[in-house]
Amino acid sequence: MLSVASREWRLRSRPKGRPRESDVELVQTEVPPPGPGTVRIANHVMSVEPYMRGRMGGEATYAEPYPLDEPMLAPTVGRVTDSADPSVPVGSLVLHDYGWREHSVVPAADCQLLDHEDISPAIYLGLLGIPGMTAWVGLTRIARVEAGDVVFVSSAAGAVGSTVVQIAKRVGATVIGSAGSADKVALVRDLGADAAFDYHDGPVKNLLRGALAGVDATGLDVYFDNVGGEHLEAAIRVVRDHGRIALCGMSSIYNSAIPQPGPNNLLKLIWRRARMEGFLLGDHTDARAEFVDRMASWIRDGAVRPVHTEFTGGIEGAWAAFNGMLDGTSVGKAVVPLAETAAPTGGP
Repeated sequence: MLSVASREWRLRSRPKGRPRESDVELVQTEVPPPGPGTVRIANHVMSVEPYMRGRMGGEATYAEPYPLDEPMLAPTVGRVTDSADPSVPVGSLVLHDYGWREHSVVPAADCQLLDHEDISPAIYLGLLGIPGMTAWVGLTRIARVEAGDVVFVSSAAGAVGSTVVQIAKRVGATVIGSAGSADKVALVRDLGADAAFDYHDGPVKNLLRGALAGVDATGLDVYFDNVGGEHLEAAIRVVRDHGRIALCGMSSIYNSAIPQPGPNNLLKLIWRRARMEGFLLGDHTDARAEFVDRMASWIRDGAVRPVHTEFTGGIEGAWAAFNGMLDGTSVGKAVVPLAETAAPTGGP
């Protein structure tokens, strides 16, 4: 077996504020044949996600910082082209974390075999991937959503938020969503939300109260937080007794060079006997089998549909895609096709 030519993005400096082109470099390299216990993969499509910003900056977060001068990591779907481990044979379609590159050598133990080839690879990065399972865990385990609940989700047109909207409606909740443009608001409504607003149209606390009035509700049972800041403060203002707030992300501060103030009304949580809980997907791996079975069924019967934006340009366009995702130009899951793939034979 011979080495194959590939390109990969390497982190050269820690971003300050919004990431810049000078923080990274696209490098030409040779990927060697796989050694014992590893496989070589031709990557088809990779994901760009908000949490990557923290890993680039080196801040103390739940995920280890990306090392400088090495290729970065990203959830990726690809096809095994060479294998030195019989558990992952040549031709297997796999999900792994060695993205930001066209070809990867990956430990077989780090590959998840994908059995449903009728489902588009991009869906394994969205509805059947980290965003979909994050929405599932946040709603069912952290917020414990029930039929009849009033649910508010911020960034409702994003990868996680768009899934939250659809799952909450399946459960029988009344759903309110916020998004960053008129087109995104229209999408959130089309996904089933009972009310939606553009957070640029005024103070979020006023927009949220108006949305509650529009669905004949006086408060929130559940807030699924992807944004933090003003959104979180607005939700706390109208949380009902024994309400639940699931803290998933805080995109409002990801590119802030200085610390941002938090909500000034946390005392309300005591008055309402409400619960606010952060969560990490890694603590809920035992939920994966149940999640995949339920979500795959919903996808196939059309009850939940994928929402994603494909950024063009292949590996060369991956950095621009990442910044576009941070800037809010994507809808749903942001993915970067890295190679031509055969069309699915059926299904979504």
